[in-house]
Amino acid sequence: MRRVDMEKAREALRQHFELGLSQREIARALNISLGMVSGIITKAREANIKYPITLNNKELGSILYPPSKNVCENKYAEPDLEYIHREMKKKGVTLTLLWEEYKEANPDGFMFTQFCKRYRDFRKQNDVYMRKVYKAGECVMVDWAGLTMSFTDKDGELHIVYIFVAALPASAYLYVEPFMDMQEPSWIAAHVNAFEYFGGVPRIITPDCTRTAITKSTYYDPEENRTYAEMARHYRAAIIPARPYKPRDKSPVEEGVQHAERRIIARLRKRQFLSFEELRSAVKDELEVVNNANFKKMPGSRASVFNEIEKPRLMPLPPRRYEYAIWKTVKPGLDYHFEYDEHFYSIPFQYAGKIMEARATISTVEVFYEHERIASYARNYSKTRRYITLPEHMPSHHRAMADWTPERFERWANKFGCHTHSYICFLMKGRQHPEQAFKTCAGILRLGESVAPDVMEAVCKESLKKNIYTYKYFNMLFKSISSKNNNMEPIPIKHANLRGSSYYGGGINA
Repeated sequence: MRRVDMEKAREALRQHFELGLSQREIARALNISLGMVSGIITKAREANIKYPITLNNKELGSILYPPSKNVCENKYAEPDLEYIHREMKKKGVTLTLLWEEYKEANPDGFMFTQFCKRYRDFRKQNDVYMRKVYKAGECVMVDWAGLTMSFTDKDGELHIVYIFVAALPASAYLYVEPFMDMQEPSWIAAHVNAFEYFGGVPRIITPDCTRTAITKSTYYDPEENRTYAEMARHYRAAIIPARPYKPRDKSPVEEGVQHAERRIIARLRKRQFLSFEELRSAVKDELEVVNNANFKKMPGSRASVFNEIEKPRLMPLPPRRYEYAIWKTVKPGLDYHFEYDEHFYSIPFQYAGKIMEARATISTVEVFYEHERIASYARNYSKTRRYITLPEHMPSHHRAMADWTPERFERWANKFGCHTHSYICFLMKGRQHPEQAFKTCAGILRLGESVAPDVMEAVCKESLKKNIYTYKYFNMLFKSISSKNNNMEPIPIKHANLRGSSYYGGGINA
């Protein structure tokens, strides 16, 4: 029966009991239907209500309009809300689909509006885990914990350790790992290890706006760190960072950080670790305890929900794990070599002087010009051979010089003598790279070809004493010493068959 305002209900009872008006007259006077008047009077008689009425509006309303006694429970089948919530985490599943399935099993069940209302009420009662519905395998949220840990090494030095946390929001499954720093290599390694721990890759990675993830933090168009973006492409995932100053965008990982701080870091706070590996092993053991602990307000655990609904929907891992790479802008000089980590690598000479990108991993160095790779090398770690030059990168007139080696110049110098050899070795060792002295050595040795070996030896001996290491000053010394040797008076030759000067001057022997 449709409810009537309690004041009109009182007036209807007054007119009936006190004035004795008919129900039709009461309906006309109060502008309500005849059925409403009949219902009010019938309920009042059943409850033995007499006039004057001593009940207040609330008491009168409970008599005239008593609440239904489990009408819905008796008539309609309640939906399994826990099952509905688990299914909602699956990609492509909607409330409309679940309601249709519910109606197929219960044709007399709730209509869609009441079905949705019950599900919303269920989520509100479980708001610790259900503030937002996340699809299984859709997203992983990552962050560093606010609290740190520490260990003391064998030398007694205390080291601070930082804790990385990754959370899969659909199952609340966690990955926690300690690192010695929060730099980019650790950040990338943490993601790679987390994916391998999960046994698959979510489609979306949600970090906050840390520098190791986002180089330019803007509200509408954040710019991703290049290495971080490359790692995501390797695993076929997309990076969608949380909005600046919007912590609710990644509330599951914030809760995961709280669990890591309260149930791992705090639990291990009194233990003294003597190595990083010991601390790491302890964190790993506690992580398993957290993931396998039963929920308080829901059935199952993080691990059971993860294995049931999330793990089957993760993307598979690629055939090989991502290898950390560093990008660097380089500009090769006119010698068509670019520098990376104090080593030099050649590029085709046509690209000399152009700005390009170098990408280095622990094993390779690649260089790109306008997104096209133009050279690739095994990474050089040698402390002596710091230049790597491919013959095909040289112009034709440089290839003729490609066979110049320190050994060749030493063999050439040995033709003159030990002082020349020592001086040529001095020139090559005096440069950061022996190749830088090749032209100087070649010019000096060519000068020596124009004089006697003893003159070359004398010049080189004097150059060593004066520490001369440029062609210019060697040439000045070379001219000085060689000219002195040319101006020395020759020793006269005495022989019986030779006529002296007196013969030609009209002397006594003429």
